[in-house]
Amino acid sequence: MTVPISIPRIAALLLAGWMAGCSPALDWREVAPEGAGVKLMFPCKPERESRAQPGPSGRPMEVQTASCKAKGGQYSLTWVDLGDATQVPAAAQRMRDRMAQLLTPGEAAPLNLRGLTPVLATGQQRFSARPGGPVQQVRQAVFARGTHVYQLLQQTSKPDEEAWDVFVSSVVLGPQ
Repeated sequence: MTVPISIPRIAALLLAGWMAGCSPALDWREVAPEGAGVKLMFPCKPERESRAQPGPSGRPMEVQTASCKAKGGQYSLTWVDLGDATQVPAAAQRMRDRMAQLLTPGEAAPLNLRGLTPVLATGQQRFSARPGGPVQQVRQAVFARGTHVYQLLQQTSKPDEEAWDVFVSSVVLGPQ
């Protein structure tokens, strides 16, 4: 049986292969967490966590995370299915605002993913530790599809732009 492969996916796999050759500490692999509605490349084997959290209407919601550590950094995908598309813009904005409360915001950039639901908070941004805190660089991408809200994070002591580019550009949104 032949599996069709898209041009963006081939490019992401080639880039990941090239990155693996340049960075032996990063072992890129395609991951499709169950229930996430997304596939992406992780630089290590992620572990999955789930935690209940009050949702917008007060009912409990399951916040899911897949994360791993490689080459001195942590890579994670967090997602939640809000079950109500009208709640998505506010939830995505809260994700962005929360990071800005914890760290010093830096450069922001658009995020272009095929199939995402356009919401104002969609985008990627750099963050750094506040003065006096531990050295930390964070890259964040926030996006949505349907009733799902997603957050990608790369947390390192020094930026790894190439690894971030592979991580974020590998995202393929699937059916909800």
